[in-house]
Amino acid sequence: MASPSKRGLCWPTANHGQDEVHTFTRPGSKISWLYNWSPDATPNANSLDYVPMQWNHIHIDDLASKAKTANATAVLGFNEPELPDQSNMSVELAAREWLRCVEPLRKAGVRCGSPGISSAPQGVVWLKEFIGRIRDRGSDVGFYCFHWYGVELGQFYDYLWSTYYQMPDQTKKVWVTEWASTNWDKDNPLPKEHVEAFAKTSAEYLDTLEWVERYAWFGPMRDTAFSLFPDTWVAAQYKADGTGPQSDGHDGLQKLGNLTNLLHPLYPYHTAMHPQTNAICA
Repeated sequence: MASPSKRGLCWPTANHGQDEVHTFTRPGSKISWLYNWSPDATPNANSLDYVPMQWNHIHIDDLASKAKTANATAVLGFNEPELPDQSNMSVELAAREWLRCVEPLRKAGVRCGSPGISSAPQGVVWLKEFIGRIRDRGSDVGFYCFHWYGVELGQFYDYLWSTYYQMPDQTKKVWVTEWASTNWDKDNPLPKEHVEAFAKTSAEYLDTLEWVERYAWFGPMRDTAFSLFPDTWVAAQYKADGTGPQSDGHDGLQKLGNLTNLLHPLYPYHTAMHPQTNAICA
């Protein structure tokens, strides 16, 4: 198996105050890095490598100073800019702001990840056009960032390979900065056993791919309002001590029981799933 340094957290800033990310830095942890959809560093991340993200073009002039404050060696580009309900940026706008505020970081030696595209068909089209445009101006991305949501392993693998080989340079690595198994049906979600097996098997597969440098499963969050999905669709509870939570009904989660050692030794913490979600903290 490849180095566990691939394994990371997409850690919402809303988690701070409920859960502390430093619990994942204890001895034996296989988590090595995190990002939080923001250029502001997560408090108490200890040994985890924090990677700032410039979610859209708002306040992009602050990116360089925040990356410097965080001692960042890499930054992540815009979040799903091809989608109206995400950063919603035209290629023209994204390229202009990249050249203005991200390119100076690249010239200073910071690795600059591409905008993270969704697995919707327009994602790869958008990214290819974006890369072409910044390359024409002497810039480039340092690595490619892909997201994927769907049901079956084969669909995920096909997406990864086909999208990677549509990129202009296969010497560059891929970061899978969001992925999960979901059918988007809150009334008839996928069985939790399917999602557990998918998470474990797909992450182990990513470990075997030399061109996948890092990955982060979506997602370890309690605050469903921040989860980028409608409120009753996504939530995850977790503890690092392996005991695992069982809802008493006061937090809006139904009792599902312990999913002890769900992904052990893949990830060294316990998770529980919302009854109306297919995303797990993994």
